[in-house]
Parts: sequence; structure tokens; C-alpha cells
Amino acid sequence: TMFQLREGCEPPNFRAHFAGWDFRLSKTSNGTPGSGLQPSSGANKGPGIRDGREVLEELNREHYPYEELKDGKCPTGVNPCNKEDYLCDEEFEAVFGMTREKFTSLAKWKKVNLKKEKKMF
Repeated sequence: TMFQLREGCEPPNFRAHFAGWDFRLSKTSNGTPGSGLQPSSGANKGPGIRDGREVLEELNREHYPYEELKDGKCPTGVNPCNKEDYLCDEEFEAVFGMTREKFTSLAKWKKVNLKKEKKMF
């Protein structure tokens, strides 16, 4: 089993591997050590603990809906300079009004202006 831990939420069985561990030095710690690891099927595992499979699925997504990419939003793992690459082909054409091939052939300044117009910049 693999987990993603956030700073300040490390469980005792993780901290035990480091002799000099001091959770009070964490930037996000409120003075209380994190809860223990208790994996369960998709349920919340405590503050700052996520199942590693969920994290990998999130980071390996190929497509995101337009709503998740516009207005300065940038999901984890998405290159903010090329958000248009993460739209599926149908949504790309609906948003930009052209195919990817036609968009790719545009001058750089035209692409930048289109991305600004569509709030993908």
C-alpha cells in the first residue's frame, strides 16, 4: 500500500523511522502530531493522508474538463503553459472552434491571444 502524506500530518509509524523527528518544526503543524495510517476503501484516512493509487490516478489523468482548466485554475500535474493539451478533442474543438492541427499551425501570438480569450492562460 502506498500513501501520500502532507507535512505536519505524519503518523507515528512513519516518524518512528527518523530518530530526530520533531513534528513541532513542521510549517503546517498545529502542535499536534498527525493521525495514524488506517487504510480504508476510498474513505477519508485522516488529515493529510491519501491513498497512493488515488494520487497516481490524479497525476496521470490525460484529460480535464474545460471548467477545471480555465480562470487560472491548474490541477496538479498540468503544465500551466499548455493547458489546452489536457482537453479532449471534442472539448478542444468546442472551446477553440478549430481542430488541434489548425491550432498548432497558428502563429504563437495568435495561440496566446486565443488562450487568453478562452481564459486558458
